[in-house]
Amino acid sequence: MKILDNILLNTSIIITPILIYLLYNAYTKIQDKDEDNIIFSLTIIMQIYLILKYAIPFQNHIPLLIIDIPLLLAYQKKDHLLIILVSIFNIIYYNVFYQESLLIIIMEYTIYYLLSINKKINYFWIIKIVFVIYYKSLSLSIIICFLLFIILSTFSIYLLKKTEEMLNIHSKLKKISKEKEVQTSLFKITHEIKNPIAVCKGYLDMYDETKEETEKYIPIIKEEIDRVLILLEDFLSMNKQKINKEIVDINLLLEETIQNMNLLFKNKKITLNSNISDEEIYINADYNRLTQVFINILKNSIEALESKKNPNISLWTNINKDNIYIHIKDNGIGINKEKIKKIKEPFYTTKVKGTGLGVSLSNEIIKSHNGNLKYKSKENEYTEVIITLPLEKAI
Repeated sequence: MKILDNILLNTSIIITPILIYLLYNAYTKIQDKDEDNIIFSLTIIMQIYLILKYAIPFQNHIPLLIIDIPLLLAYQKKDHLLIILVSIFNIIYYNVFYQESLLIIIMEYTIYYLLSINKKINYFWIIKIVFVIYYKSLSLSIIICFLLFIILSTFSIYLLKKTEEMLNIHSKLKKISKEKEVQTSLFKITHEIKNPIAVCKGYLDMYDETKEETEKYIPIIKEEIDRVLILLEDFLSMNKQKINKEIVDINLLLEETIQNMNLLFKNKKITLNSNISDEEIYINADYNRLTQVFINILKNSIEALESKKNPNISLWTNINKDNIYIHIKDNGIGINKEKIKKIKEPFYTTKVKGTGLGVSLSNEIIKSHNGNLKYKSKENEYTEVIITLPLEKAI
């Protein structure tokens, strides 16, 4: 019964840190090699500590052979610094245990290192049994101990390999997904650019400087070129988005945004009804990026009101314990249910000359603030945008 208890205890001591390492990697999906090496090194240190603290030898004259399993895992990981450190520790352990043969022990671990350089570390077990017999005569206890060592080390290496396979598969899938996204984006932007360029080419083919009527083609060509430039600018903005957060008074941000756009509202004869509290409401946000979002949404509302009589936009806020809700509503042409479902997709647009990146970019900015962007609309009646942002917690 004591032998069984020893086997279960030693097995738990070796396997538990590896399982923790596996689960941590599975949960975090570590991609950074340096971070992975640090976590693995901590796993090995934990193993060594648990072995020394709790592992029980089968007999007092037999060393804890499982002390070499962390070294085997270090060899499997090919972490040379960790290999050297663990090897030095093991040399000290065996020297203290046997009270002699330091040069022999150093030679043993030097052989392991040379084997690893020549990619023949699989001979580790053979070399180990030879040295164990050299230190102590062969006995049934040593054989049992050595078999347990082989089983535990093999299983530990298997778990480590499975962890690395899992991470490699995740990395490959992520890479494939990213490449697919890039290909899709390139296809879409190529398609979007192709159309205005084709229009320009068509008008240039018809252009004849000797005929006055062809001069009307020039503004159209310029307009299409501007469309390409806007598309490229939006696309670059989407792919170079950087968020620099600070404590921001969201009500002040909204007031300043409205003030900056007041002239545009007057020129378009749009009535703006704003209901923003004078109270200071703080959030953790990028001031410029959020301003960009509100300007984009208000401009979309303005464009939706071009053919409407008595155009108006309403902007108001309300808060609960955790969030602030910003509502922007216009009485414009509205959007049908099918288009609402697609409105956040890159390159999808309801405008004749839109790039389809404005709403998508705004959505990404709001998501990076741990918020939510929601659209509600009814054709020929209204469109309402609801932005939810988390409040800054009071200290």
